[in-house]
Amino acid sequence: MTDISDDTRDAGADATIRACLSLDQPRSFFLYAGAGSGKTRSLKDALEGLDTQTLTTLRKHSRKIAVITYTNAAADEITRRVKADPVFQVQTIHSFAWSLIQGRTADIRGWLERNLKTESAEIEVAQAKGKAGTAAHDARLKKMASKTKRLGRLDEVRAFTYAPEGDNFGRDALQHAEVIALAAHFLTESETFQNIVLARYPFILIDESQDTMKPLMEALLTFEARHRGRIALGLLGDTMQRIYSDGLRDLDKRVGDFEQPAKQMNHRSRARIIDLANAIRREDDSRQQQAREDKPGGTVRVFLAPSESADRVAFETYAQAEMARITGDPAWQDPETIKTLTIERHMAAARLGFSDLFEPLSKAGNLKDGFRNGTLPAMRLFTHRILPLVEAHMSGDAFAAMAVLRDGSPLVDKRIIRSDRGGQATGLDQARTGVEALMTLFEDGRDPCCAEVLTIVAEHRLFPIPDQLRHCLPDYGSVAQDLADNIDELDLDTSEAIPPTDNNFTEAWTQALEAPFSQVARYLAYVEDRSPYGTHQGVKGLEFPRVMVIADDARTRFKGLASYETLFDVKPLSAASRKKADQGEETTIERTRRLLYVTCTRAEDSLALVLYSESPHTIQEFLISKGWMAEDEVVMVEAGTFDQEAAPQS
Repeated sequence: MTDISDDTRDAGADATIRACLSLDQPRSFFLYAGAGSGKTRSLKDALEGLDTQTLTTLRKHSRKIAVITYTNAAADEITRRVKADPVFQVQTIHSFAWSLIQGRTADIRGWLERNLKTESAEIEVAQAKGKAGTAAHDARLKKMASKTKRLGRLDEVRAFTYAPEGDNFGRDALQHAEVIALAAHFLTESETFQNIVLARYPFILIDESQDTMKPLMEALLTFEARHRGRIALGLLGDTMQRIYSDGLRDLDKRVGDFEQPAKQMNHRSRARIIDLANAIRREDDSRQQQAREDKPGGTVRVFLAPSESADRVAFETYAQAEMARITGDPAWQDPETIKTLTIERHMAAARLGFSDLFEPLSKAGNLKDGFRNGTLPAMRLFTHRILPLVEAHMSGDAFAAMAVLRDGSPLVDKRIIRSDRGGQATGLDQARTGVEALMTLFEDGRDPCCAEVLTIVAEHRLFPIPDQLRHCLPDYGSVAQDLADNIDELDLDTSEAIPPTDNNFTEAWTQALEAPFSQVARYLAYVEDRSPYGTHQGVKGLEFPRVMVIADDARTRFKGLASYETLFDVKPLSAASRKKADQGEETTIERTRRLLYVTCTRAEDSLALVLYSESPHTIQEFLISKGWMAEDEVVMVEAGTFDQEAAPQS
């Protein structure tokens, strides 16, 4: 009899997956894999373990294995592991959906026409019932006008466009939700489309399937059932880690006919952290995990403070110092070595010091998605052009500075350098003059605002200025127009498709440009996940030695997202939530419990929960009575006893 070790305990689950990926008898499966179980590793091992005959057959018939990941980072890692073999089509869900429908212009136009008419009719019904003169009434009028305009211009579109990772603008652009809806529609309603998908993909594998958008997941399940035996739909995930409301809530109950391998191990966290995760999960389902024998111990502490009077910075600094003392790990006193998780981005922005930049742009309609994920073209002027140039000069690296200019400045474009332009300085001389002017803004330790920096860049034509930002320049009529003429002459693309005349965008940018330029670097570190902060929702799949989770309902803006006060019995369920519970629908408690589970299970060695509450004692009683915490694992702070000078007593 073979001895079972921590490394082999879940080998049976991996063997089941390999057996399902058969061209002769493809079988669909749902792999349950909790936090730290090695779910993505199982996916990579399954792909690497495909036999030569299978891969040869796929290549011969130009077929591919679709691998859908939750993040671009995961897609890049899997692509690297399979050596970028083109037989594996590794994409995020939006990229995959777009790959299915791209080029089907007539079909897309027909669907959009029907959908826009349906939505317009629904708005008309709501408008007839609504009261004139209200904000809602005016908003519906704008929506109606927008949809009518788009409907009237559909025939002008020669080919639809879509950017999976950013914002989409222009008459030919599709929105994220539309791409998902279109793919779902064609998968279920078009027999021709279904046959194309069957011919292209024998296996469709989806990582983090619990958060795959409901319309597309339901369509894939319908598609699989209709063509069972001809395709394998492989779902990998954990319903306890579903953090977005648009995922399929009852996914685990919809796959009764699938193979259902399960993993028991948590290879990430130490035993105490897994014990807490298991206790949290007991309130939701019966699945439990096992710690590795070589990962005993671990530390968990809860720090409780009154939400009304607590000094957040001082209390969180104290919590870090206490964790260093309790664990004997001095790294807890270095914020850069702790992953701090906030419920909302604005809390991280405040703690990292880029709120002036964050607040206006994170609220501005179609700007916010691109700004929050770092893909907004106008913001990239600062993060990927100006910031690297300034940093290169500050460090005395002339080669790096020239590389930035050669990569993005029209002044060092070969067409300019080759021309004398009527005896004026060459492009290189102009660039040198512009950089010198830019760097004077930073003399004597100054931290200029972004507007000052933008003005110098525009005046000296160091880089092309996106349309949105041209309208924020101090003399739009001369500097900006002259700049536009220069760009047109060189046939340069500013990569900006957002309508420049939208007053909301201009107002948002005008406010944001008042931010000190130093906030650009902090923002970039945050969106590239190089900062010590993250959000509860944004760290799924990641792991860190030291984690501090901050729950602060009093400063949460989107009240329906989560409520730790409700989870911990400080506040009752609202009437609306009680009605949902009676109807078997999801409540705030379920959502918050899952968020807590996800954040706690990011920790490898030690975990601090910093909770601000109207009633810290109620939370203390809840945690101890539920068996989540021992009495000596809860640190209480009484109202009025903590400030910058005073520290709490544990």
